[in-house]
Order: sequence, then structure tokens, then C-alpha cells
Amino acid sequence: MTVTAQKADAMQDDTLISIRGAKKYFPVHGGWLRRKVGEVKAVDDITFDIKKGETFGLVGESGSGKSSIARLILRAYELTDGEILFRRSDGAVVDITRLSDRDMREIRREMQMIFQDPYSSLNPRMTLLDLVGEPLAIHGLGNASEIEDRVAELLRLVGLRPEYVNRYPHAFSGGQRQRVGIARALALNPSFIAADEAVSALDVSVAAQNINLLQDLQEQLGLTYLFITHDLGMVEHISDRIGVMYLGRLMEVGPTDAIFWQPKHPYTEALLAAVPQPDPRGNRERKRVALKGEIADAMNIPTGCPFHPRCPYADAKCRAEVPMLRALEGGRQVRCHYAESLELTGVSGQ
Repeated sequence: MTVTAQKADAMQDDTLISIRGAKKYFPVHGGWLRRKVGEVKAVDDITFDIKKGETFGLVGESGSGKSSIARLILRAYELTDGEILFRRSDGAVVDITRLSDRDMREIRREMQMIFQDPYSSLNPRMTLLDLVGEPLAIHGLGNASEIEDRVAELLRLVGLRPEYVNRYPHAFSGGQRQRVGIARALALNPSFIAADEAVSALDVSVAAQNINLLQDLQEQLGLTYLFITHDLGMVEHISDRIGVMYLGRLMEVGPTDAIFWQPKHPYTEALLAAVPQPDPRGNRERKRVALKGEIADAMNIPTGCPFHPRCPYADAKCRAEVPMLRALEGGRQVRCHYAESLELTGVSGQ
């Protein structure tokens, strides 16, 4: 379903995906009659854009709603409210939340996902030829010989030998399996890839190699990434812009350097304080920001600012009034009443 001209015009030409007021609430049922007793607000009024060719990093603690965003974009989850606009390769803008299953199948050729666990995301009974070639077979893109040639090409592209096509996943290391997952995601020549904790299950050195591979592929193929992780050191390395999530809401959005060196939200400051900084001589003094307690229950989100029970700067206004995500200079957005007045510490520790 192509959106109206007004909506398409409101989406800038350099934008690939525009998420507007997205909400995803999961009902909770209880009692003998299984009546609805509440709902988990996994994603609550999220709005942001992902530009063509960029890597948008999404960070936050477990349970903040990062993975739900990726699943909403690929429509593995259905939106409770809002819209997600996607610019197709032919330039047409569609609202994927209103597409039929048949139309969505065509859209999925242009958007793919790399999953977190390379051990459980690959069927152990299928060879690499079957695993990587399955999307091509499903969409009817070539005969058996053509699919085998394409799989061999994809394996070369991700740094694996093409003669591995008839091997099974158990024959490979975790890093190699993740490369198989990357090859599978590239099979249909997508323009957008959501990488959900794609390197978190790997050793540091292997993860770095796969991050470098993703960057090389992005430059070579013109890909756009949504990179979801809890590793702020990794997201700093790969991302152009970053969104910081807490309890289903965006707390802060901005260019990577600005977020890391001059955070505008106390939650961002606390996350950055936990990032290890190389200082073998111990000469660098850093301000330590210890978060109190744990992330709140998504069924019982605190009144006012959802972060106020753990925020060292919170006052009566924070406990009573919900802050809106508002724009600041420099392409920044922040959800904090006192973003302009707080002097927060970035990775410099000063």
C-alpha cells in the first residue's frame, strides 16, 4: 500500500525508514477466565528516521525494547499503533504496517535480519547451500545451478570458501556461522539489514572481524543498518547516529560523537560511565554514575519520567510530568526536563 503524497513528501529524500509514533503493547492475561489484567508496553510512542546508507545504533539495557523495534520494522510483530514508512528501491514509499501478506513478502526482499545466536539461527540439518539458498528458492530466483552459483558468490563475499557449500553448520566456529547468517541476509540484495546483537555471542576479536566485515559490505553494497547492541564500545565504532532506549521509549538520539562526548540525558551518562576506558597508568579520573536499582517492570511504568526512580538528578517535576522527546541543536533529541541545564559527563570522564 503506497502512502499518500503528503506522507511521502514529509519523508526526506535521504530517509529509508521513518518510524512514527510506534507502539507495541503485549496483553497480559490472568485468572481462570484468562481475562486481560494488564499490558506490557514494549515500545511506547517511538519516532525516529533511518537514513540511506547510515548505521543507526540502538542501545539500552535488556528489556528496553530494542529488539521489538527491529521486529516491528520487519513486521514480525504487528504494531499496536503508529506507522512505519519504507522507501522501496524504485523510490515508492509504503507503510509496511498496512500491507497485505502478499505485498509484505515482496518488501522482505529489500529488508533482512541478522540474528543474535549463530548456533540456534541456523538449521543444523541443512547445508550451507540450503541455508543461504533458501531465500532464493522461496522467491523463485533461479534454478538449482544458478542458486548454487549465487551461494558460492555470497560465501566468497563474507570471507568463506565456496567449496563449503555442502557442509553443515556444526563444522564451523561461531564467527563463521555468523558469516553464514550474514550471507543468508544478503541473498536477496536487500537495502536494509537489522542486526540484532549480531556479534554479542562472539569472542571480542572475532566480533571485531565481523564488525569490519559489515562495514566493508555496507560500503561495497550501499547497505543501511539498524545495529542493536548493549555494547557501547562496539556501537561507537560502527554507528553514525545512536538512539538510547529505556522502558520502550527513546531517551536520546543524536550523532555518535555528540552522544559519547556530550550526553544530554542522565541515563546516557550512566551507560557511558560503564564503558571501560584504556588507562594503564591510572592517571585519568572519571566521574562514576551508579544506577540505583533495576529497570522497572514494563507493566508498571513509573509516573512522570520513567527513569526518575534511578536518576540522581530527579526532582518533583520529574516524578509528576512526562517529558517529551524534543529537538535540540546539532541534530539532537532528548527526553529530559533539564537537558539544557545539566552538566553531564561523557566518555572523556571530565
